[in-house]
Amino acid sequence: MPSILPGYEYDIFVSYRHNDNKYDGWVTEFVEKLHQELDATLKDKLSIFFDKNPREGLQESHHVDQSINTKIRALIFIPIISQTYCDVNSFAWKQEFMVFKNEAEKDRLGRTIRLGNGNFASRILPVKIHEIDVEDVRLLESELSGVLRSIDFIYRDAGVNRSLRPVDDELGVTGARVLYRNQINKLANAIKELIQGIKVAERGDQPPVTPHDLTARQIVPTTFTTSLPASIKVQVIDRQRPSVYLAWTSGDLKEQREEMAIILQKAGFNVLPSTDCPADDKVFEEKVKEEMSRCACSLHMLSGEFGRRFESNDEISFPQHQFMEAKKRIDADGDFQTFIWLYPESTNQIKPSQQNFIKYIRNNITKNMMFSNSSGPMQLVDDIRVIMMKKDVAVYDSKDTDIFFIFNQQDEQDAISITDQLSSEYPVEIMNIMPDGEDQYRDISSQQIPKSKLAVVYFKYAADWALPFIKQIWKEVGGASSPTPLLLVGEDDPKTNLARNFKAPKVVSSIVPKDTVPAEVKKVYTTVINLSK
Repeated sequence: MPSILPGYEYDIFVSYRHNDNKYDGWVTEFVEKLHQELDATLKDKLSIFFDKNPREGLQESHHVDQSINTKIRALIFIPIISQTYCDVNSFAWKQEFMVFKNEAEKDRLGRTIRLGNGNFASRILPVKIHEIDVEDVRLLESELSGVLRSIDFIYRDAGVNRSLRPVDDELGVTGARVLYRNQINKLANAIKELIQGIKVAERGDQPPVTPHDLTARQIVPTTFTTSLPASIKVQVIDRQRPSVYLAWTSGDLKEQREEMAIILQKAGFNVLPSTDCPADDKVFEEKVKEEMSRCACSLHMLSGEFGRRFESNDEISFPQHQFMEAKKRIDADGDFQTFIWLYPESTNQIKPSQQNFIKYIRNNITKNMMFSNSSGPMQLVDDIRVIMMKKDVAVYDSKDTDIFFIFNQQDEQDAISITDQLSSEYPVEIMNIMPDGEDQYRDISSQQIPKSKLAVVYFKYAADWALPFIKQIWKEVGGASSPTPLLLVGEDDPKTNLARNFKAPKVVSSIVPKDTVPAEVKKVYTTVINLSK
C-alpha cells in the first residue's frame, strides 16, 4: 500500500538492528500492535515498512540498493533505539538512519513539521527500548540537532534493562509500572499529530507563527458566559497562569513526569521544560537555569534512585542539581516556591546516596518549600494550585443572592428551564461553565458562594464535571466551616447518575427525576432558611 502523499513510498519506516528482533520478536509484535492502534486512531490507512526478511537487501553486510533507498523515502522514520542501535558502523545507522535524515532535510516537507498546536516536531520519531549509554545519547542529539525526545518502551526495575512487552501489562508486575498499552497509544497520537501537520504543510496553509516560545506548553483560557458582571469575564480571561518548572527526574520516573505535566496543564499551569533531559552536563546546567528563571515555582519528583550523575562530579545527580538551583532561586526571590514529592511507590527501595539527598532536603526546608506526602498526583497538584493561584486571585463584584446556581454548558438547556422556574420565587444568580474550563470559575465561585444563602451544582449529562468541581469548591469555601450550604443535584436519567454523590458536612446530595429538580432545590433552600433562624 503506497503512502497517503504522492512522491513517498511509505508513511512510516521502522528501522532496527536485527538482533533486537531475534530473541523474542519484539519488533515484529511492536509493528503489529502499532498497526492496530493506528487503525483505531486515524481515519487514514497508513502504510508501514519494516524488514521482516533479512534477505531483502537489509543485512548488516549489504550495501543499500535503489529499492531500499525508495523504501526509506517515507513520511515518518521510527528508529528502535536499543543498546546497539547507535553504532556508526552498522547498516541500520549508516544506510537507514543517516540516509533518511539527509534525504528528509532536502525533500519538500523538510525534517521538521509544524504541529497544529504551534509546536514543532521531527519526522524522526525515536522509540527507545533500552536505557542507553550517555555517548549514544550525545550521538543521537548531535545528529538530531536537539534534545532526544523519545517514546520509551522500557521495563524499569532494579538491575533490569530490557524492552517492555504487552504481556507485562497482563502479568501486573510491579516493576514495570509503565503500561505497554499506554505507550503504543502515545506513539499513535504522536504519529497522528505529525500526519496532520504534514497535510497542512503539503497544502501550504501553515498557521501564523505566534510570538511566544513554541517549546512551552501554553494554556489558552476558555471563554465563558455568566450572569455576573461583564468585568469578571475580562479579569478571568486576562489572568496570567503560573509557570511550573517540572524538574527532570531519574529514568524510572520519566513516564510519571509526563503524566504529571498533563495534570498540571489541565489544572491551569504552563509547564517547563517541554523537552527531554539533555545528556551533556553543561547544556543541562544552562537549560535548568534558563527554564527555571521563567517559572514561579518548581516541582521535584523523587524516587529511590539517585539519578544520572555529573561526569565531572559523580557525587551530584541531575535531580539534586535542580533542587539546589531552586533553593538558590528561593534565596534570591522571596516569591519563588518549591515543591518536593517523594513518589509513593519508592519509599521502600531508596538507595543510600538518595537517602542522604532526601535527608538533606528535610533538614533544609524553608518557608517557601513543601515536602509533600500526597498519595497521588491529583492531590499534589491540587495543593500546588491552591498555594500558587492564591497570589493572583482578583476581588470580584459578587452579589448578595438567595440561590447561586452553577451548571456545565452540556446541561445548559435543562438548567435554564430550572432556573427560570426558581427565579420566579427567589433571587437567582447563575454561572454557565464551558466544558473543561472549570478551573477559571473557582475563584469567582468561592467569592460568590459566601454571599449566597444556597449554592447549587446541577448536572444531567455533565456528571464527570460536577462531582470533582463541587469537591474543589467545598474545600475553597471552608469545607465544614463554610457559611453557605451546597446542594449537588442531578437527574436520575441517565441511570449512571444514581451513583454520583458527595457526602460531606454542609453538603446535600440528591438524584431526582427531571421534573422534580426545582422542587428539590426549593425544599433544601427552605430547610436552610429555617435552620438559620
